[in-house]
Amino acid sequence: MSQWTCEMGSAGYDIDGFGSIGTVGTSYLPSTISMAFVKSTLKIPSLRPGWDLDAWKYMPASISTSAPTPLPVIVMAHGFGANKTMGLALYAEAFSTEGYACLVFDYRRWGASDGTPRSVLVVQDQLDDYRTVVAYARAQAAFDGTRVIIWGSSLSGAHCITLSTDRTVNAVAALAQCPYTGMTPSLPLNMTYLKLASSAIADLVKQALGLQPVYIPVVSESGTLGALTTPGTVSGMMAICSSDVPYENRVSASSVLQLPPYQPRTKALQISCPLLVVLPTQDNLCLPDGAVEISKTTDKCELVSLPCGHFDVYHGLSHYEESLSAQVKFLQKHVPISGLS
Repeated sequence: MSQWTCEMGSAGYDIDGFGSIGTVGTSYLPSTISMAFVKSTLKIPSLRPGWDLDAWKYMPASISTSAPTPLPVIVMAHGFGANKTMGLALYAEAFSTEGYACLVFDYRRWGASDGTPRSVLVVQDQLDDYRTVVAYARAQAAFDGTRVIIWGSSLSGAHCITLSTDRTVNAVAALAQCPYTGMTPSLPLNMTYLKLASSAIADLVKQALGLQPVYIPVVSESGTLGALTTPGTVSGMMAICSSDVPYENRVSASSVLQLPPYQPRTKALQISCPLLVVLPTQDNLCLPDGAVEISKTTDKCELVSLPCGHFDVYHGLSHYEESLSAQVKFLQKHVPISGLS
């Protein structure tokens, strides 16, 4: 398998097939936020015996002296084909500096979590992994079980919209950044489409027989075989990669079949907690109309519109600080922290 490498700060990048990605990045936070947090790594048993979810725990550094305890906790995971090394630390650092605990995890079969075959996306499994981490959080004395917050971006934003309707999760608030709501660009019926369809069918057959999946790139240029191929997706994914952990740009081909039946916006009337949606109005990957529909359907939804594309709300890009600021204000409004110096 060939390598996919990129170098942040240079004028361009090299793409050769699909394989691993490496980027050079640094922690990027608004100048008003200091690095006042403590980070540790956890293993949380998943619903599948023997498969643990790898998670980072963030706690405010001032907890031992002035922070209230138990703390509200934010459960966080990434989007389609992504893992927690791809920018989620920056959000968790910011939130924990504001006084919130965070649990940032990888789904089964992804990132540092267990599970085989690798890089297989199953929506129901990912929803269950969120539920597992929420249940874990409620069992910990350090966290306030009545103030569990769920956070997601892109596909995990869809998960948070869905789980905000789940009374067993019973989130006190939910945040969804550039969320998938069930609306994506239509694919042209051409040879690339036929290759994608045949790859997905072949993958279903191989996995049913217990064989290794058929893999396609998570992101690739428009007109080529891949799961996500809208303009700007390759450069956007490269921009959020970690310099420390190579990214394997692959997903089982049948994973794309998980998306059409997954329609979070249809559950809008069932949302039971305050929901913040940060909406890039120029998003060509997760189309904005679905988020607008949710905001018009339920008064539980607070919509913050930003004039940018899908990836521009991530760290180091044009609208990161605006997105983060809106999220912090939403948290302070609905799940306030008191007593933090």
